[in-house]
Amino acid sequence: MNRLAPRALASLLAIAAVAVPVAGCGSAKKEAAASPLDNALGYVPADSPLVLSFETDPDGAQFRAAKKIVKKFPFAGQLEQQLQTRLKSQSANYDRDLKPLLGNEFVVGATSVKSIAADNAKKDFVGAIQAKDGKKLEAAVEREKAEEDGEKDGAKIYKGKDGNAFAIKDDVLIVAGTRALLDEALANRGSDDRFTEGDLDKGTEGLPKDSAFRLFTDLQKVIAADPDTADARKVKWVKALRGFGLSASVVDDKVDVDFNLATDPNGLTEADLPIASGDQSPGVVKRAGQIGFGLRDLGQLVKFGESAAQAVDPAQFGSYETAKQTIERRLKLDVQKDVFDQLDGDASISVSPRGGKASVKAEVKDPAAFKATLAKVTNVLPAIIGNSSGATPKIRRSRGIYSASTSKGKIAYGLVGDSFVFSDTAAAARRIASASPEKVPGAEGSVAIQADAEQLVTGALGRFSRSGRARQDPGLGLGAALGGALFAGPLDDLTGSVKADREGITGKLSLSFD
Repeated sequence: MNRLAPRALASLLAIAAVAVPVAGCGSAKKEAAASPLDNALGYVPADSPLVLSFETDPDGAQFRAAKKIVKKFPFAGQLEQQLQTRLKSQSANYDRDLKPLLGNEFVVGATSVKSIAADNAKKDFVGAIQAKDGKKLEAAVEREKAEEDGEKDGAKIYKGKDGNAFAIKDDVLIVAGTRALLDEALANRGSDDRFTEGDLDKGTEGLPKDSAFRLFTDLQKVIAADPDTADARKVKWVKALRGFGLSASVVDDKVDVDFNLATDPNGLTEADLPIASGDQSPGVVKRAGQIGFGLRDLGQLVKFGESAAQAVDPAQFGSYETAKQTIERRLKLDVQKDVFDQLDGDASISVSPRGGKASVKAEVKDPAAFKATLAKVTNVLPAIIGNSSGATPKIRRSRGIYSASTSKGKIAYGLVGDSFVFSDTAAAARRIASASPEKVPGAEGSVAIQADAEQLVTGALGRFSRSGRARQDPGLGLGAALGGALFAGPLDDLTGSVKADREGITGKLSLSFD
């Protein structure tokens, strides 16, 4: 590496963040900083629509837990060697050059909404970190022979060979996409109007602060600035969106991802939410190699979809309503009452990553009435499918399961006991009908998720090993099959849940390791 540029420094910090686990084998808006994190955030614009914070402490709880997980994988030693080789190629030594700089959070902020919405605005960012050892930071700059390029607002400006600039001020490294943005960042830090640690805490309220990664997005600004969202903003719940916060934490033998999608509750009712409110969690059907979802009150999701469609495209929704009314007159039924309102219980959905095939099992309120409705719908279903595809299918019935082949694939459905089941084959429909949903430990809210991560990864790599590309390169296919077994071995359960109320949607996704 010839000269030190912002990208080079950022690259070294990124390498360090990954290398540590294996190689280590609210304030007021004022100039004074409340903490190293608050100090670094001060260089970010006060109205930044996207802010990220990364933990870099090699001796902290997050990296210690990450190191423990990484060591479970057989390639950990090889990864360490590759990282050390890469560091040496950049004339850097981890213990001497990088570790003394780490320990405080590294922050990145978008400078405008277009930084998120536009593909050509990748340089609209500011990043900063307060080094643990300011002298080591200066030594790193000198060692890389970065060219001094003056001073501004008490900071020394440096320029790399490619013209990119970065700055050092009071042990803080500041990088930006352009020199103009760097100058603005330095001015921000001396202003009362700057981003603070309190702003980040507010944007990620309710999420773990002791985390490896935190993110905040001002959704209200982002959505309002994108003309493509004009129709979506007609939906009450979308219009009420305010912010999105996310954190990723490493705890013991588990990685947790928590999120909070905040909404303005004023004017919102529980009926406006996309999923049912409340703490009660549904059960999930566990099937090998598949992702299981549990959903309480499927009807709520259907109603939200209808109201959203009506708000976004009234003309298209009018056609849908006309078709629905035609079916109601012909079959002498009420779609809302006889179908959607019947589905207010728990539903289990099992999805196969292979082709996205899904099986559904949904509790119905009145099985006898729903059975009669199902028979009416089955009588006209061939004509409906025929009108849309040009080929009228023949529907067969066997042991309570209807099945048919259409131009778009196979379908199978029926009422088994107190549940409506749907899948691509009668056999798959019967399998999910006989399965008993189980509660996901720790799940809260109307959506629950569970899968065996080891089986998912092994299955995905196994399918790749049998793909056309793998057949063209047998070594690649064999590597995928063997690598899948090695990589997936430490993986355990993938679990999650989502909870909704008028103030927002919160959730957690957890991946555990053996």
